[in-house]
Amino acid sequence: MLTRFRYYLYATIIAVLLIIAIFFYYQTYSLNSLYSFHETNLNMSGLCSQNTPSLVIYYADNCRTCTDTIDSFQNVTSLFGLWGNNTFYSGYFCAWKFNISAYNSNTTNDLPDAAISIFNQIGMDRVPMIVFNGKYYKIGGFSNNQTAYNEILKYICLSINESMPQCS
Repeated sequence: MLTRFRYYLYATIIAVLLIIAIFFYYQTYSLNSLYSFHETNLNMSGLCSQNTPSLVIYYADNCRTCTDTIDSFQNVTSLFGLWGNNTFYSGYFCAWKFNISAYNSNTTNDLPDAAISIFNQIGMDRVPMIVFNGKYYKIGGFSNNQTAYNEILKYICLSINESMPQCS
């Protein structure tokens, strides 16, 4: 009788642990797929005055991973042009930084309608979010600055279809 009780107890414990393991597996899979790079086909017209690719980063003041991501975004884009007063100057692409916190609190009005439309379409109210010429996007930060730098450079090069020295 005691042996049968132990058998049921162990079977129950194993079943509960298996259910917990499956739950955590699917949670991890769900988060990994959310925070990875995704292919997309977004219309980004209206962000650049010239007919060049557009790169956009969305961030917020209360986002702990945004600072590292913005720093890496600025450092990588600076390989292709210059930043000045939140405006990027380059012959290869346009780059934008949008502070969603400032927009939500109505303390800025310099966001094009196209940028808000893109954020509402795919952002799920999550930041940081980077969109590479409507071809790729990523929601969420990176594990460290070097990974952010490398991944942002890779997707800039993919999105502008260039084999420039910066991309090799």
